[in-house]
Amino acid sequence: MQDSLSARFRIGDSAALEEVIDRYSAYAAKIISVFLNQTLPPEDMEETLSDTFLALWGSRERIEGDIKPYLAAVARNAARTRLRKYHPMEPLPEEPLLADGAPTPEQATEKAEQRAAVHQALEALNSADQELFLRFYYLDQTVAEIAAVTAQNESTLKSRLKRGREKMRQYLIERGLA
Repeated sequence: MQDSLSARFRIGDSAALEEVIDRYSAYAAKIISVFLNQTLPPEDMEETLSDTFLALWGSRERIEGDIKPYLAAVARNAARTRLRKYHPMEPLPEEPLLADGAPTPEQATEKAEQRAAVHQALEALNSADQELFLRFYYLDQTVAEIAAVTAQNESTLKSRLKRGREKMRQYLIERGLA
């Protein structure tokens, strides 16, 4: 019976191929599984099994005698080939590492929201205090430099900066932004 299956398989009988697959797929799967030692995902193991039967069918004319030993060699070689081509991918880190120290998109968005909130709070101040804040915080002018330009007392400017910061803080708290 085995010789007739081998003979039908060698001449290209598709029914013989189906019978070989039904009869020997567990055998070939075990050889592949043992050889790969569970290093590949199940999908790759299944694909290797398919490659095994495809290679067996392609070289059917060279089979002499029983199919089973030839199938074992083909399965082993298919597993070896699959293992050679396998390059496991490392999972991406959950927190991306930025080499240049640039902020993440979340950090950039948060920073933009903070800037917008501070801008709103600044616009809530009167124009004289707005100018004082812009000169001190954005133009990096010292209190002495601002006093010289505006002809105001340094102590007065320091008091206005303190009161302005308190007004802005209160504004941000009332709107839930701080």
